Amino acid sequence: MKIPDDLKKAIKEMPEKEKDKLLLRLIPKNLMLMNQLYFKLIEEESTMEERRESVKSKISARAAHYPKMFYSPGYLMMEMRELSGLINDHVSVTKDKHGEIELQLWLLNSLISKNLENLVDANYYSRPKFDEYIVKRAKKITTLLSKIHEDFLMDYSDDLKQLGQFFLRLKIERVMVNENFQINHLVDPPSIFSH
Repeated sequence: MKIPDDLKKAIKEMPEKEKDKLLLRLIPKNLMLMNQLYFKLIEEESTMEERRESVKSKISARAAHYPKMFYSPGYLMMEMRELSGLINDHVSVTKDKHGEIELQLWLLNSLISKNLENLVDANYYSRPKFDEYIVKRAKKITTLLSKIHEDFLMDYSDDLKQLGQFFLRLKIERVMVNENFQINHLVDPPSIFSH
C-alpha cells in the first residue's frame, strides 16, 4: 500500500524519539524488513557470500535424495518451486543479483542432473508442466544475465551450457518455441547479448 503524501510529510516532521519508538514497534511485524535491516545494518552486507553458500548447500542437500526419491516430474517441479522460494528470500534480503543467477542455475542443474534419466523415461503426458517450468526458469536466468555486464558471462558460461545440454536431451524444443526462448542462449551464452 502506498503511503499518502500528507502522511509521509507528517512522519518526517515527527520528533526523532517518537519516530524511533514507532519504527521499533513496526519492524517486528514485517519479518522480511527485519531481515533486510539486520543484513544491511548489523552484518554490514559482509555475509552475502556466506548466505549464498548456505542456500546452495540446502539445494545440494535436497538434490542428494535423488534419484532414489524421484516420484514424478510434477513432484520434482514442486520441489524446485520450494527451493526457488529460498533463492527468492535470499535475493529479497541481500539484493544479490549475481547470487540469484548462480543459485537459479545451481538449482536447475543440480536437480535435473540427478533426475535426467527418470525425466527422459517419464511418460510424455507427465512432463508438460515440468518442461514449461524449467524453460521459464531458464528464460528468467537469461533475462537477468542480459542486465549485467557482459564480462560476467564467463562466470556462468559452463553452467548455461550444461543446462542447454539437459534441455536438448529432454527434447523440449516445442516448449521453448511456445515460450519464445532460444536454446542458443544456453549452448552459446554470448548470444544473450546479441540483438
